Amino acid sequence: MSTRENRALLQERFPRQFAPRLRNTAGFTLVELMVVVSLLAILMGLAAPSFARLAKAAAISSAVNQFLADMRFARSEAVRRGGGVVLCRSEDPESAEPTCSSSLDSAGWASGWIVFHDINGNGERNPDEGLIRIQARQTGVESIATGGTPTVFRFGATGRLLAPGPIASLQFGGSNVEADIRRVVCVNAGGRARLAGNGSATCGAEG
Repeated sequence: MSTRENRALLQERFPRQFAPRLRNTAGFTLVELMVVVSLLAILMGLAAPSFARLAKAAAISSAVNQFLADMRFARSEAVRRGGGVVLCRSEDPESAEPTCSSSLDSAGWASGWIVFHDINGNGERNPDEGLIRIQARQTGVESIATGGTPTVFRFGATGRLLAPGPIASLQFGGSNVEADIRRVVCVNAGGRARLAGNGSATCGAEG
């Protein structure tokens, strides 16, 4: 009798001994799984405010950096072109023919802005005046600026502001944002923009 036949005969006589053995499997019980899910929910609830705060601070920081960069760009373009460069707030900067907005709504400069070559020198963009740069609406920033902040910055050939008024102060972040997250940007008569500090900062006499 062959080995295979012997094995078949033994399996027939002693089926339990030759039955396949099941391996012990480790897993979670329903109670353990519910405990883990509950702990994760608690941890996420504790971390959510911190993540929201970080996201808001990052959005405001990005908006400040973009505004400062575009102010420097507009100023240098005015010097290069011999004047006539405007950076202004626009209600819809990404439209086919964006224009300057002469008033501030609750969002202020957060709606976006444009830089253009003001050929006729009236401080408003006409269809024949070319766009130099466009900044879309700032996502994650509810408002930029407070009442009395100008909506147009006009640069002359020397890089200074034309018809400068009082020192312009722009606050990045609304009143519902913590003061340590908000940022204040100052623009002086010379057309220079700088970061003054958090929401409690002021521009001072020199801007």
